Amino acid sequence: MVDFDHSILRCPNTSENLSLISFEEIKHLVTTDTLPQVASDKITTGFINVSKTFFYPVIQNVILLLPLYALSLTKEKTTNSEMHFDKERVFRHYSEIKYKEFENAKIYDGSDKWVDYRPVSIDYFKNSFRRAKKYLDGSGKYYLDIASGPIGFQEYLDLSEKFEIRICIDIAFNPLVEAQINMKEHKGIFICGDITNIPLQNDVCDAVLSQHTLYHIPRKEQKTAVEEMYRVAKQGGTIGIVYNWFFYSLFTDVFLLPYQIYRVARHYAGKVYVRLFNKVPRLYFYCHPHWWFNQFPFKDKIEIYCWRAAHKDFVDFYIHENFGGKRLLNFLQKLEDKYPKTLGIIGDYPIIVIKK
Repeated sequence: MVDFDHSILRCPNTSENLSLISFEEIKHLVTTDTLPQVASDKITTGFINVSKTFFYPVIQNVILLLPLYALSLTKEKTTNSEMHFDKERVFRHYSEIKYKEFENAKIYDGSDKWVDYRPVSIDYFKNSFRRAKKYLDGSGKYYLDIASGPIGFQEYLDLSEKFEIRICIDIAFNPLVEAQINMKEHKGIFICGDITNIPLQNDVCDAVLSQHTLYHIPRKEQKTAVEEMYRVAKQGGTIGIVYNWFFYSLFTDVFLLPYQIYRVARHYAGKVYVRLFNKVPRLYFYCHPHWWFNQFPFKDKIEIYCWRAAHKDFVDFYIHENFGGKRLLNFLQKLEDKYPKTLGIIGDYPIIVIKK
């Protein structure tokens, strides 16, 4: 929607305020040469910065605030208009990904690589989907879901139920179109934007959520992404970052050691293969250890809890209906609830909670 307080927006090129303008005012400037990434006949309106140097289109109620989509009104190049190779991998992946139906909503096709939908284990996975609410269970006006995706699970949708408006930001356009459908009557603002350059003003959001996003950001830009989430959060607000320890996970190392060695070898071999043969790469992935978060000046406000201890590979290998699989997962879930900080460090998926 574009009917909201536009003063919360920030130009990703100049950091100025943005204001809504009619497309009629600038349509003579929009051609396939000046804005080749966007179908001009689909633009309904747009935003312009204070200095009137950049125009950002709105298509299907999605505000395109990536520098990639900016129209320079002074013929100057946009800053960061060309994506880093690894960031472009993420952009392309989520721009081209397909969708499938699950419980009357659209979710990413291929999500069964990360989610076990078998009856024996789906409750365990859904419980982890609800966990962010435990730490971001406040209330307020704006709930920022950065790299929101289509918000296809009801458990994800329920995370913001105590907030007036959910701001959904994603680097790709298509997931935001699906998010509008999945959110139905829930109020939302839908923005195509970059987590390392969030197009919002300082101190706007009562809560900020980033799920399974930070480790897809280029290694050297992950620090910037955390700082950006902290910047846009209000004083007294909470940031929740669902992360992945990968080979730093003691739980996974112990229970899946041979496979863990294979995963690590495949991960680094893939990086070399892509560079040497210039092949279409898989989705970028890089995980820091838990002590990496100690570098921030607000480190005393950071706590690490368990989001989910077990990786799907663990569940595939150990959990089976006829061998007490459900009881084992229930036991593991109780351990996660009883020892959230311990399992947050040694488990596979932590949630990094930052109080501002």
